[in-house]
Amino acid sequence: MRKKIGCLIIAITLLESNVHAQDLEYGVWAGIANYFGDLNYNASFEYIGPAGGFFFRYNLGTRFAFKQALSYGRVAFEDARSDFVYQQLRNLSFKSNIFEFSSHVEFHFFRYEKDRSRFSFTPYLLAGISVFYFDPRTDYQGNTYRLKPLQTEGKNYSSISLGIPVGGGFKYSFTYDWAIGIEGGYRKSFTDYLDDVSSVYPVQTGDGTLSGSLSDRSGEVTDPPIGFEGKQRGFAERFDDYLFIGIFISYSPRREKCPKPSKIP
Repeated sequence: MRKKIGCLIIAITLLESNVHAQDLEYGVWAGIANYFGDLNYNASFEYIGPAGGFFFRYNLGTRFAFKQALSYGRVAFEDARSDFVYQQLRNLSFKSNIFEFSSHVEFHFFRYEKDRSRFSFTPYLLAGISVFYFDPRTDYQGNTYRLKPLQTEGKNYSSISLGIPVGGGFKYSFTYDWAIGIEGGYRKSFTDYLDDVSSVYPVQTGDGTLSGSLSDRSGEVTDPPIGFEGKQRGFAERFDDYLFIGIFISYSPRREKCPKPSKIP
């Protein structure tokens, strides 16, 4: 009896922590990143880069989950790959690392219960908000240069921006402890400078400085160069976006089980 009472006290003490442990998942993911913007205006996937990160997910009942993640992705593109003649003559290029913190809500199409095989899988939709850091660079004459400090359009912009992740995925809990899945999330950002290209050529275009040379690189492929002050350089009517797609695996802490009391002689 004393052991049963002791077990009951332990169970009551750990009840809240056990519930949270059952609802929480810790996971990692790996996949690809792709960028869409002033250079990749035609939604090409020629320059996909690596991506990955880790996350924790809190299951809010059987229909919803809340997820927070730290993610990394590498994006790039160059005008030389475009189908548009103007972009081929413009001849710009960039590459950037993206570091993102995101929070979003998942809606399960099916009832999802990890400890019941009948409800151990579901497709889902996701939506939320993110904040990310980016730093566009380009290669020029054998060296790599950060573009933001050079102000290639005569403007200073922030390297930190907000985004709205929207997408979906599929997850399957093959044991109580472990789940796997696939997820894709499109990031609608609030910056047009992910690729360092947005509006018009600045006053320093063609002045012989490094900033001027990287602002208008058309002279590398055509003579005379096409850039001059005030001429359209980018497509300022829309922001740049990026996409993460990957597979994930997650772990849930095992439920605490009350030990069976031994027989008292």
